Amino acid sequence: MNVILVFVTALSVQISLTKADDKPTYIYHNCPSTNFTPNSAYQSNLNLLLSNLRSNATPGSSDKFSKGFYNTTTGHEPNKVYGLFLCRGDFGAETCQNCVSVATSDTAQLCPSGKENTIGYEECLLRYLNISFFSVLDISVRLSQWNVENSPSRSFDQFVWNSMNEAVNQALSTTKMFATVKKNYTASQTLYSLVQCTPDLSRDDCSSCLRLAISPLNGCCSIKIGGRVMYL
Repeated sequence: MNVILVFVTALSVQISLTKADDKPTYIYHNCPSTNFTPNSAYQSNLNLLLSNLRSNATPGSSDKFSKGFYNTTTGHEPNKVYGLFLCRGDFGAETCQNCVSVATSDTAQLCPSGKENTIGYEECLLRYLNISFFSVLDISVRLSQWNVENSPSRSFDQFVWNSMNEAVNQALSTTKMFATVKKNYTASQTLYSLVQCTPDLSRDDCSSCLRLAISPLNGCCSIKIGGRVMYL
């Protein structure tokens, strides 16, 4: 499984920060049509999984949480549930905890009977599934978003790619597989770049996916001042 965040904001607009007690900024969710039976063993296991994810989104709860990441399973086949959360690497522990708590609650409203769901916020991402997806590179689902405002010049696209490539190289040298880069495009215009993988991926898989994520920036976000590419 890979959850890749590639976020670019330009022209003196900083990557957003959130207070710990603020409601997370919802981005998307993906709830396929495969459903479980109400009051089934799968639903019981899912409820337990969400509770476990929520309780492990606290400082000191596990070694994994130091990376803003946790994955776990509940139950046994054929009703086993696999789940994880990933918090954005530049947010603190309280913001992460708050986001995961909201995500585990929101999923009941957004995907009330789904065997799988991915729900993403600016601050964190939560996913669960009825088959194992841990440590597996998966680029089957891609989300692209971009700012409607055009960039100041064509040279800006190359500047963005260079900055993103630098961020990828930095992320691959860290255990969190996360990095941000801030660069001045002009004296009054600043580019902010962010990349992240789930830390259960190998470095080779993280590298492959991040480089794939930044390679279509010209396709999704060409001549735009900001964009986001995520493989879910």
